[in-house]
Amino acid sequence: MKTTKQFIQLTLILILSGLSINGFAQFTADMVFNNTGQEKQFKVYSAEAGYRYEFEERGNKSAIIVKNGSKDVVILMPDQKMAIKSPAGSQMSMNNDPIKVFEKYEEQGILKKEGNETINGIVCTKSTLWSKKNPGQKMYTLWYSEKYKFPMKIIDHMEGSEGSSMEMKNVKYWKPDNSKFEIPNNYQVMSMPGMPDIPQM
Repeated sequence: MKTTKQFIQLTLILILSGLSINGFAQFTADMVFNNTGQEKQFKVYSAEAGYRYEFEERGNKSAIIVKNGSKDVVILMPDQKMAIKSPAGSQMSMNNDPIKVFEKYEEQGILKKEGNETINGIVCTKSTLWSKKNPGQKMYTLWYSEKYKFPMKIIDHMEGSEGSSMEMKNVKYWKPDNSKFEIPNNYQVMSMPGMPDIPQM
């Protein structure tokens, strides 16, 4: 079974959802995560510079930073004053970078649009991702907002994840703070090498 952190690293993998995206809308939101009955809260920040999401697990704070155009994904650990950088195409980065993971899963799946639905007052395009290798296997369902350039809801249907979902609430305009997308000067920075690809579905 996926841990909370692993699922959150995967919950946003459908951000691109096969659509053309030229940048991210400027907003903050609360992301509600349900993992087989356990609910947790996360904060999302999106801007033209990229996106960031923050969460706390077992008393430890973490943040993921993905900057547009960067070759690396950054994982911040504020309590340890540490930052981990890994190549965007590595397994570690794909587990943290929604876009890179989606690109990998998109190669393995077929995305089908099903029409429009409203999630918490926001009009979204509902789509499902089906496995190419196993056509009857539904991998994900998502509700994507063109206005915010972000998924408002995702349900993970893959084995071991049934009942897992994320949903965006309290979406609000945000005037970006560039420091949100930078590594603080007093952090120790570590670089991680690439890792094997995620397995084929």
